[in-house]
Amino acid sequence: MWRVTIILVLVSLTMAVDKSVIIIGSGISGYSAASRLIENGFDDVIILEAEDRIGGRINTIPFSDGFIDLGAQWVHGQVNNIIYEMTHEHFEFGSTPFVEVPFTFLFSNGTKADQELFRTISKINFDIFLALDETDTFTGSFGEMFLEVLGEVTMNDSFPVFKDLDLKIIETMKENAERFINGYCALKSWFDMSAKLSAQEDEAGGNLHNTWKKQGFKTVFDFISKKLPDPSQHIDIDSKVQLNKKVTNINYNVIDANSKAVITCEDGSSYEAKHVIFTPSLGVLKKYHESLFTPTLPEQKVLAIKTWGFGAAGKVFLEFDEPFWSEEGEPFVAYEFLWLDADKDEAKAYNREWMLGISAFYIVDEFPNMLEAYLGGPKINQFEASSDEKIIEDCMWALEKFLGKSLPKPKAMTRSKWLSNENFLGSYSYPSMDAERAGVGIKELAESINNDNGEPILLFAGEATDEKYPGNTHAGVRSGFRAADEIISSYQ
Repeated sequence: MWRVTIILVLVSLTMAVDKSVIIIGSGISGYSAASRLIENGFDDVIILEAEDRIGGRINTIPFSDGFIDLGAQWVHGQVNNIIYEMTHEHFEFGSTPFVEVPFTFLFSNGTKADQELFRTISKINFDIFLALDETDTFTGSFGEMFLEVLGEVTMNDSFPVFKDLDLKIIETMKENAERFINGYCALKSWFDMSAKLSAQEDEAGGNLHNTWKKQGFKTVFDFISKKLPDPSQHIDIDSKVQLNKKVTNINYNVIDANSKAVITCEDGSSYEAKHVIFTPSLGVLKKYHESLFTPTLPEQKVLAIKTWGFGAAGKVFLEFDEPFWSEEGEPFVAYEFLWLDADKDEAKAYNREWMLGISAFYIVDEFPNMLEAYLGGPKINQFEASSDEKIIEDCMWALEKFLGKSLPKPKAMTRSKWLSNENFLGSYSYPSMDAERAGVGIKELAESINNDNGEPILLFAGEATDEKYPGNTHAGVRSGFRAADEIISSYQ
């Protein structure tokens, strides 16, 4: 009888199903994938994280009397936004009133612009942006299409604001529109982004600037792990994370259904798993895909990696002893910068050209003494290479120029450095003209690689792999769930 028992035990061991999963990256995609897997009985999960922290491009840090975000900051949308849907009944969001409160327009020589005129033109610009998001037949760049439409608008009698308007004013507003789009979409130039592919992307409805107040975007991880709203349902994901584990190679060259992928790290350690979910940024893929994967990735996936856009945006936070931007109790949300040629030349002469990528300094929700600048454009590398002292000096030079007076120095400053960080190499993806011409895109970026039995061995997640909302944090959650679900379904 004992022989039969031993044989049955041995048989059950040989029939045990291998559900081991290694997730590369502990950003919102990897964290979401782990949550879904563990919740569905996949306990053999390891997350390898190159940084010394969890979060990826969500980087919430203590600052002033709360937390601010050097990476993802707003929950963009409420309708069809998976982050908002999982949190809003248990978290009271704030909002940055970009739509409700008009910007204050200033010239770089210290004079205040005609507010009514510039707010009218700015509204027309914004309406053009919205209209272009619905047009997917233009075969050209977003910048080309915007300028073409704006040119038609300025010649249209239905827009009397442009009648007899100084061409320099129109040119200034064109430049501001480009600064806004470059910063918003993490572009070096709006001529790099495909108008057609951009219009094919979706946007969650409702308020696009929901804030986490003083708690920061890190709060979302408590909801993904179900620590909130009910701690008794908490899924322990953090214990699965191994920090300072930079992956240098993923050998997914499986021979048969029982083979495992082998993951090698920079510190010499190695891991094996039946499934690998790769979540680092498209920037990392662009630079390292040839050395990261053995064998090399499929041709169409490589083409998509090379051609789909991935850019960098920058942030600066300045904290002052008290605000100097409220005038006579009027509502204030932002100073919009209108650069004059002489001041642009001065910025270039003193290595402050990165400042020309800033369209505005604006308030930070729940931090009454703080201003924030968001920038894009071709000089992000100059911004990141500058010392903290020079960043403060440059910001104050610009603010004093535009306000036409001396200002108190900030008591604290912090800023982002996404482009120069080898574990990110930028901020988020965008649909490029190169991708439009190559005829490849998110489908190829997201496609899994299967073994001979059709089981997924190498899967890809991250904001750049979500076909509906790329470039957004809710795309990261969706893609992590998608990859996890693909693994789960392969066992059903």
